[in-house]
Amino acid sequence: MAAGLMPAAGCIWVLSVIILWRRSRQGGERFDLDVLAGGVLFLLTAGFFWRTITGDVYQPADGGDLVSFLFPTYRFAASRLAQGELPLWNPHLYGGAPFIADIQGGFLYLPNLILFLFNPQFPYAALQWLAIGHLYWAGLGMYVLLRVLRWPQAPVMRPAALFGAIAFQYSDPLMIHLGNLNLIAVLSWLPWVFAAYALAIERRRLAWAGAAGVLFALANYAGHAQSSLYVGLALVVYTALRLAAASSRREAARQAVPALFVVLGLAALLSAPILLPAVELAGYTARSEFVYQDTVGYSLAPAQAIGLLTPGFFGRGPALHWGLWDRVETPYAGVAAMLLAAAALLLASGRVRRELWPWVGLGLFGFVTALGVYAVVHGWLTVLLPGFDQFRAPARALALWTFAVATLGAVGVDLAARRDGAVEPGDAGARPALFDALLRTGALVLFGVVLPLAFLALLLTQESETIFLRASVAALALALAAGFWAATWALIGGRKAGWWSPAMFGLLMAGLLFFDLAATGAYTDISERDPSAGFEHPEITAFLQGEPGPFRIDTRTGIEGLWQPDGAALHGLQDVGGIANPLLLQHWDALWESTGGRHTRLYDMFNVEYVLAEDGVTLSEGKFEPALDAPGPLAVYRNLTALPRAWVVYAAVSAPDLPAALEAIRQPDFDPEQSVVLTAPGDEPPALPAELVASAAAPGGDAATVTAYGGNRLAFDVEAAAPGVLVISEVWYPGWRAAVNGKAADVWAANGGLRAVAVPAGSSTVELVFRPLPWRIGIGAALVGLIGLAALLWIEGGRPETRRSR
Repeated sequence: MAAGLMPAAGCIWVLSVIILWRRSRQGGERFDLDVLAGGVLFLLTAGFFWRTITGDVYQPADGGDLVSFLFPTYRFAASRLAQGELPLWNPHLYGGAPFIADIQGGFLYLPNLILFLFNPQFPYAALQWLAIGHLYWAGLGMYVLLRVLRWPQAPVMRPAALFGAIAFQYSDPLMIHLGNLNLIAVLSWLPWVFAAYALAIERRRLAWAGAAGVLFALANYAGHAQSSLYVGLALVVYTALRLAAASSRREAARQAVPALFVVLGLAALLSAPILLPAVELAGYTARSEFVYQDTVGYSLAPAQAIGLLTPGFFGRGPALHWGLWDRVETPYAGVAAMLLAAAALLLASGRVRRELWPWVGLGLFGFVTALGVYAVVHGWLTVLLPGFDQFRAPARALALWTFAVATLGAVGVDLAARRDGAVEPGDAGARPALFDALLRTGALVLFGVVLPLAFLALLLTQESETIFLRASVAALALALAAGFWAATWALIGGRKAGWWSPAMFGLLMAGLLFFDLAATGAYTDISERDPSAGFEHPEITAFLQGEPGPFRIDTRTGIEGLWQPDGAALHGLQDVGGIANPLLLQHWDALWESTGGRHTRLYDMFNVEYVLAEDGVTLSEGKFEPALDAPGPLAVYRNLTALPRAWVVYAAVSAPDLPAALEAIRQPDFDPEQSVVLTAPGDEPPALPAELVASAAAPGGDAATVTAYGGNRLAFDVEAAAPGVLVISEVWYPGWRAAVNGKAADVWAANGGLRAVAVPAGSSTVELVFRPLPWRIGIGAALVGLIGLAALLWIEGGRPETRRSR
C-alpha cells in the first residue's frame, strides 16, 4: 500500500511546490516557510487521525460507502487492471452493469489508479488512508489558495493561511463524509482549481486557466458528479459576483470570462470519457424519473443551522443523532472561523471589502442551496441546470459555505493581527466597535442565557432516559461552543493589548481552531470493529469459487446484516443483486420484479445456481436443495432447475418496448427455455425471420458452450438444430456488439432485459464485445482537449506575465 501511495504523494507535493515556488520567486517571499507550513498541516492531519492511522479504530464506525460500495468496487477494478483489461463492464453485481458509465467507479482517477496498479490486493485500510490523504490535500490546497490570493497587493500571512486550511480541511461537510471517498476526493481539488484560476486572472495568463481545467478534470475522475457540479457552480458564481463587485466591470470581464471558459471547456473535454457514458446511463436508471420531492431528501433544516455554532447539538455521529430531520452535514468550520469571517467584513477597508463580497456571495449561495426544500433557490436550480434534478442531498452544497468561511476567516485573522503591508485594515470607527460588541454580546448570551438553560434542561429531564440523553448531547455541544467563543475573544483581546506578535497571534488562532475541530470531530463515529469483516465467509466463498461456472448467486434474501451485498465483486462471484444503488438499471430491476418469485421458471433464466440465505429458510421444495451448511447463520442452497448462461430457442415474438416484453413473459404459457420475446429498444420492433414466428422448429433449451468470458468480451460455441435465437443470461445495455461467425449481428433485448442474438442452423461461433459509443466519443473529446491545451501553452509561452490592475 505504501509503495502505491508514495508516487501519488510525490506528484501532489510537486504541484504545490511549483505553485508556491513561482509565487515566492515573483514576490521575493520565503518559500521554505510555505513548505514548513505544509509539513505542519501533515503533522496535524496525522495527529487528528492518529487512532485510525495506527489501526486502533476504524472511521467511520460502520465503514459507510467506503466499505459497502467502494472497497469491493475498487478491488474489482484493480483486479481487471492487473489482468491488462479496462473494466468497462462489471459482470459481478446486478446481473452485470456498465462500469465505465457508473462515474463512482473512479478507476481512472490518478491516485486510485496508482494504488490499483501497485497493489491490486490492497486492504480496506488503504481506502481509509486515501480518505485521510485527500483531507490533507484539501487543507494543503486551501493554504496554497490563500497564499495566492492578493488583498490587494499581498497575501495573508502564513499563520492566517494555515488557519484557513484547518477550517476547510476539518469542516463538517468534509468530515461527515469520511466514508464517501469519491465525494471528499472531488472537493479536495476545489481550492487547487481556484488557486490556478486566481493566477489566471491576476497574471492574465490563460495557461493558468488551462492548469485549472486540468485540475478540475482530474477531480472529476474521482467520481462524484454532484461535487463536480458544485465545483463548476462555485467558479461561475464567484466569477459573476466578482464582476458585479468590480469597479470596472468591462476590465474585470476581460480578465475573468475567457479564463472561465477555458477552465470549464477544457475540464469538460478532458472528463468526457467518463461524463458521456454517465449521461447515457442516467437515462436507464431510476434517476431519470426523479421528481422534485426525490431531489430534496437530506436538505438542511433551518433548525440545523445551529451548526454554525456547534456541529453536535443534534448529535454529531449516527449513534447519538436525534431530531425530526435527516442527519446531514452542518455549516460548521469552527467557532473561531465563523467569528474571524465576521471580522473580515467588519474590519476591512472598503477596497478589501470589495474583494471579499464575491466570497460572501459564494458562501451564501452554498448555504441557501443546502436548505433544499426549505428555500426556493434549490428548486430554481433543478429547472435551470441540466442534470441538477437527478441529485439528492442538497445539504452537500454546504461545502461551498465552509470553503468561503475558511477564506474569509483567514482574512479576518490577518486583519485582527493588523499586519501592515498585507491586508489593509479599515479605518477605526463603527465597524471595529461592532465586532467588539459582537464578541461581548455573544459571550454574554452563551454564558448568561444559553448555558444556564441547557443545564436547567438537564435537571428537568432526568426522569426520561431518552430525553435526558438528548439534553446532555445538546448541553455538551453548547458548552464547547461557549468555551471556544470565549477563547477566541481572549486571543483577540490579547493581540489588541500587545501581548503577542501578529505571527504568534495567527499561530495561536490556528491552534485554537484545530483544538476546536479535533474536540468535536476526531473521535466521532469510530469503532474498534473492522467493518470489512462482513466480507469474511471463507467456507462459502471457497465452495462457490470451486464450482464450475459461469453461474450466478442470489443474495437478495434479506441477509444484508450477515453478507456484504457487494461481496461478489470482491470474491470474483456473480450476483443478481448488490448494494442499494440509484444507478441500478431500471429494466433489470423491472425484470427481476416480474419473475414472480424463486419458484417460477422465469427466475431460472437468471442462471442462479446458488442461493445464500439464513439457516432454516424455506425455499421451494423439489427446486432447491441444501448445498453447504457453513459455520455461522448462513447456508447455501442449490437451484436444481437453473438455466445455463446461454441457450438456443426456436420460437420468438417481438414486442414494441421493454414494458410490453415484460407483460408478454408474465403470461402463464410462456416458457423462457422454449421461446423468447425480443425487443430492439429505441427502434422499431425487430423484424423476425419467418421460421421463428411460426411454431418452434425444434425443442429449445440447447445450451451454448462458453469459450471466453471476460468483463468486456464473451464468446460461445453454438449448435443449433435450426435457425434460432441464442438467449444470453446477461443484462442488455447499449454498447454491446455481436458477431456471428465473424459477421456483425444485432443484439436484441430478450424477455425484457437479457441479450439475444440470431444464430443459423448448425455450428456457429458468437462473440460479444462491449464498445460503448459514448466512451469512444469521450476518448476523442479528451484528445481534442489535450491538443487544445498544448496549443494554449504554446501560444501563451511567449507572452510575458501581466499583473491585473485594480
